[in-house]
Amino acid sequence: MSTRILIASLLLATSAFAQGTAKAPPSEAAHYPNLIRADLPLYPPVARTAHVNGTVEIQVTVERGAVVDAQVKSSSSPLLSTPAVANVKTWQFQSEDRTTFPVTYVYQIEGEQTPLPENPKIELDLPRLVKVTARPFKPTCSDCGAQNRSGNGVATVDPRNGNLHLAVPVLVSAKTKQ
Repeated sequence: MSTRILIASLLLATSAFAQGTAKAPPSEAAHYPNLIRADLPLYPPVARTAHVNGTVEIQVTVERGAVVDAQVKSSSSPLLSTPAVANVKTWQFQSEDRTTFPVTYVYQIEGEQTPLPENPKIELDLPRLVKVTARPFKPTCSDCGAQNRSGNGVATVDPRNGNLHLAVPVLVSAKTKQ
C-alpha cells in the first residue's frame, strides 16, 4: 500500500512539473482578410525560359482594402520575387483595419518538354498560397537557323510565333551627335 502511495505521489509531482514547464501555446495564426480581386499570376517569362524554380515568401500589409506594402522575406531568385511582388500588389480586399500576413508563391518547371510554351497550371489558396507550374519548352523549327542577310539589315524569324524581326543598323551623323 505504501508503494502505491509513493507511486501516486511521484506521478502527481511529475504531472505538476510537466504542467509548469509546458510550452506556451503557439501564437495565433495570421489573420487573412477577405480577398475580393486579384490578377492572375503568370510564370515570369525570363525565369520560365531559364528553367528557374523556386519559392518566394512575401510579408503583405493591407490597409483599407489595398496592399500598402509587400516585402520579400525570402526568395530563391530575383527573377521570381519581382513578378510575385508585382502580382500581390494587384490584390484588393474587403475594407478593414490594417493587417499584415505572409503569402507564399511557388514556381515550378516540371513535366515533359514542349516545342512551344503552354499555359501554366495555377493553384490558388488565396491569400495564403499561389502555386504556378509550367512545362519546359524548347522552340524547334526546321528553317530557324537560316538568316536572310540582305541590304544593311539582318532578318530572322521568331520560331515561337513566326514573326519576322529585322535588325537595322542606326547611322549617327555629326549633326545628331551635337
